[in-house]
Amino acid sequence: MKNDFIQTIIQQTQPHWHHYVEHNFVQQLGQGTLPLSSFQYYLKQDYLYLFHYNRALALAMFKAENFEQMRDIHQAMTVLLQEIQLHIDFCQDWGISQQDLLNIEEDPACVAYTRYVLDCGITGGLAELYAAIAPCAIGYAEIGLRLSQQNLVSNNPYQKWIDSYADETFQTAVEKYKDFLTALCQDLNAKQLANIQHIFTTATRMEVAFWQMGLDH
Repeated sequence: MKNDFIQTIIQQTQPHWHHYVEHNFVQQLGQGTLPLSSFQYYLKQDYLYLFHYNRALALAMFKAENFEQMRDIHQAMTVLLQEIQLHIDFCQDWGISQQDLLNIEEDPACVAYTRYVLDCGITGGLAELYAAIAPCAIGYAEIGLRLSQQNLVSNNPYQKWIDSYADETFQTAVEKYKDFLTALCQDLNAKQLANIQHIFTTATRMEVAFWQMGLDH
């Protein structure tokens, strides 16, 4: 289902959105040519990111204004916890143990991104917090679906990663996420909407830096 509000804020984020969803890291994932060390480093840092993402959703629960919002946030947390377990399984498949995950040194790109998200939630309301984490959910759904449809290479070592974000359950959860963010923003004034756009754009730039972190490593 088309969501005009989401499409608008994505368009106003350009060219950063294009740099995010078409990043060289993503291209190499789809082609199966991404160096193993880059993918492993990304997986470790993404584990830390997901930890802070869950903290952000816990903060969102605190910021909720009614039980209906709490139910939506609870559903998002349930999906995220499932993703974290899947992520741990991924790490084990790629030779990364849970003990390794507990001893990770957080990359500056991960620190900057996750603390920015939490700062948006602490200083703002639910709309600001959801705008900060929106590029992650929406972008991964777009990337996963596109790469799965392109099916660029047979026996892609990263196909399981692609399939997890192309999965119907994840896609449905992201559509609900889009609707939730849209509802949060529908009564905001022009100044508040401009701030939402600024947050969304900044978080998108952080996503670009997160991909680049994996390549640079």
